[in-house]
Amino acid sequence: MSNGTPAVVAGSLPESAMAGRFEAEAMPHLNDIFRTATRVLGDRARAEDVSQEVFLQAWKSFHRFEQGTNCRAWLFKILFHCVNHHRRKWFRFPMLKETEEFIEANLTAAEPIPEHLTDADILAALDRIPGDFRAVILMVDVEEFAYKDAAEILSIPIGTVMSRLSRARKLLREQLAGVAESYGIARVAGEGRQA
Repeated sequence: MSNGTPAVVAGSLPESAMAGRFEAEAMPHLNDIFRTATRVLGDRARAEDVSQEVFLQAWKSFHRFEQGTNCRAWLFKILFHCVNHHRRKWFRFPMLKETEEFIEANLTAAEPIPEHLTDADILAALDRIPGDFRAVILMVDVEEFAYKDAAEILSIPIGTVMSRLSRARKLLREQLAGVAESYGIARVAGEGRQA
């Protein structure tokens, strides 16, 4: 510059400016990251560890984050990377998971969702569906990411997002119908049918 002050090159901001930018752009998403980590992992202590790791990794690589892009989606991508890393660390053996084809072949017609369920019932039902499906339903239906963003965050094709979301919703309806039955909420659509 002609006045003798050096130009600030992208990525070379002073640490205080970088910290302020991180505070403004990343930290507002802390509760969303923690809530999703808790739902995905099913364990508050592990969710705390993973959330902390997400923000540590985000801080370390924040110089590469392009201002004006979707910081929330970037943090969720880091979250799912950390979740997968921690799962590999926690479970040093290959985990068996239900294949999508098996689940689809064994689903029955969905019952309508009852009108009177508690949040705890819904969260418990969400926890009972397989992790791959739960992750997609959390991204699209809970966190309200577009299919494209969810696909990028989860590192899967957009078609897989749509397929898993459809199956996850069916599984969730099935879980909630069972909860409603246990409460004695009448299944108007199911009454009169024989098993």
